[in-house]
Amino acid sequence: MYPNPRWARRVLPLAWLVCSLPLAAQPSLTTIEDTVFRADGQRFDGVALIEWRSFLASDSSSIAAYGKNSRIINGVLKVSLVPTTTASVGAYYVVKYSNNGRVLFTEYWAVSPSATSLKLKDVRLVGPPIAGSVVYPPAANAGPVQMGDVIGLDEELAARPRKSLGFIPSRAAVINSNGEIDAAAGDPTDCLHVNGSTGPCSASSAPGFVDAELPAGELNGSNAVFTLANAPNPPGSLQLYRNGVLQKHGFDFDLSGNTITFQSDALPQSGDALVASYRIAGASGMTGGSEASGALTGFFPSPSIAPGAISDQHISPNAGIVESKLALNFPTHSNANDPTADQKAALSGSAGYPSNTNRFITDQDSRLTNSRTPTAHPLLGSSHYDTNPATVSRGDLIVGVGTSPALWTRLPLGAPNRCLTSNGSDALWNACLFTGFPPGSVPFVDASGNLAHNSSRFSWDNVQRRLGVGVASPTSTLTVYDSSVIDGITTLEVRAGEGQSSAPLQRWRTVAGADVARLEADGKLLAASVRAASNGQAPWQQDGMPADPSPLHEGDAWLNATEMARKSFEAGQKHPSPQVICSIAGAGTSSLTMTSLGQCRIPASMVLSGDRFRIDYELSHEGTSTSFSYSLSLGGAVLTARSASGAETMISGRSDVIRAASTLYWGWQSWGTSLSVLAGGGSTSAPAGDIIVTVEGQMTSTTSETVTLRGLTIVRLPAQTNP
Repeated sequence: MYPNPRWARRVLPLAWLVCSLPLAAQPSLTTIEDTVFRADGQRFDGVALIEWRSFLASDSSSIAAYGKNSRIINGVLKVSLVPTTTASVGAYYVVKYSNNGRVLFTEYWAVSPSATSLKLKDVRLVGPPIAGSVVYPPAANAGPVQMGDVIGLDEELAARPRKSLGFIPSRAAVINSNGEIDAAAGDPTDCLHVNGSTGPCSASSAPGFVDAELPAGELNGSNAVFTLANAPNPPGSLQLYRNGVLQKHGFDFDLSGNTITFQSDALPQSGDALVASYRIAGASGMTGGSEASGALTGFFPSPSIAPGAISDQHISPNAGIVESKLALNFPTHSNANDPTADQKAALSGSAGYPSNTNRFITDQDSRLTNSRTPTAHPLLGSSHYDTNPATVSRGDLIVGVGTSPALWTRLPLGAPNRCLTSNGSDALWNACLFTGFPPGSVPFVDASGNLAHNSSRFSWDNVQRRLGVGVASPTSTLTVYDSSVIDGITTLEVRAGEGQSSAPLQRWRTVAGADVARLEADGKLLAASVRAASNGQAPWQQDGMPADPSPLHEGDAWLNATEMARKSFEAGQKHPSPQVICSIAGAGTSSLTMTSLGQCRIPASMVLSGDRFRIDYELSHEGTSTSFSYSLSLGGAVLTARSASGAETMISGRSDVIRAASTLYWGWQSWGTSLSVLAGGGSTSAPAGDIIVTVEGQMTSTTSETVTLRGLTIVRLPAQTNP
């Protein structure tokens, strides 16, 4: 295909025009870089949500309304933004700090132009711009405010439900499937359900309540089955009390329907009181638990007939309902049927069955008469079938004994200062727990089996909450002190239990329960710190061990008594500690013969094979004209000997001595301000006893100038092998 010359003539000018158009320059940015912390001192992790309205930058760049997320990792925040302090009126940034999708706090930024990074304190505003101080929109000809220019307006409007097409005023509002507000459908008399549907109203069914019911069943210590008038619904609503103590379902009793079955070890005894309260299912059309009124009293679903609602005129003789002695306590019968005085007296302890002709159970019962005066008889006499006849003495008690049959019998009064106790089956007189001991006494059983005390050796201070063992007046929470002058010995022994394992032998804790220190089962003492108040005695003393311990743990420290070295264990290796044998300042001399300027002694027990001894020394010359000499000797061997001119002012030297088997090897070097560096070495047999290290000096001619030993230091580096 051949190119089209006409097309080329049209396109080339357009391309030239496009290429010649100036490109808009990017507005300048300011970097905000800082570290964000939480109030508890931890570094903040999350996202900074930065939003802004459209504005005009200082270089006339048009900044559109937008937002960006800046990740904050380990507290580090770094973001670059267009300055707002030099921009059009109303420009600022809204910054929301978010963590796990939840906005924790919001702040406002005013960013100024800066060639260096700004801190948060440089850009934060005290609060949002005050209404009226910022003009929106920034210019009169900028047009109306757009919804997108108002920060958060779209989100707030989206979070509110809208009216649907079915919205009708003066109707109940429901939310339809689209999340819109709709009007409830139905007749004005219908009821509205929680799901938005409507329908005819109906009576509700709610649960009823039964309170203080006495379960049916014999209380004799052997019967375990009792029944309720209704089945509790739900079963867990049953609250069963025995003598006022709430019984536990599944532990004291079981429930099946309306039947209660007690466990064998929780059987109700004769004289016990059983009371039950529970809920039952309500009936349709009945409001469960509501109070009855009118001719009824009580609460649904089990109301009672109100007093005065029914009288004799409402009862048919054929109904079989007759007045009993209980009716005499209530005004539910006519006065014509009131019994006479003799009849009322006969009702006390009456027997028989009521009938139309035996309303009050008097002469009609062959066992009763109108006048029944009780016959006097002894309490433990033969008149009672359930007693053991006996003659009662003053102070006797009546107790129940036996099971076949169970009888009431006489318990004679016990000896003085004896108390009535129980052995689980019978009552008996026994030693009293309280014996009139003085305050603070702690009772104990003595060698004769009697309850005794010794308040001078074992006492309790209840006011100060202190216990004293071996002392009468404890001075701390626990005071252990054998105050006997003749043979008093105070000891405190804590012995590990048979199953001690790794459990600590002792623990010391803060009031909050956190460990302050503890003594482990293997004898280790764990504490945050140890402080010794020395008073003429070393604050730390260790007997040492003939060999290094095994196994070793990081941080262990010990004294090897054989190697005479203190060691520690770090990074899987043993490390002996350097030992300063001596570090002294010596004397000066003007003598013309070698004179000792200072000495140090190395104990023979510390000179072991493989050990290194580092010897450092410094000599000064007080003068400028007389030359001098010095030497360093180890026992009888001279390690270093040098001479210096009168112009020399300071000499330093070092020697390293190592023992290998029975030989000492050394190397040395020395130098001065003008004296050249010189080095050498040698060896000699190791002496049998202590080794004396001596520094000597002399002047070469008679003079008032001196040579002085300024310092002599010997450091031992114990041998250590770490394969």
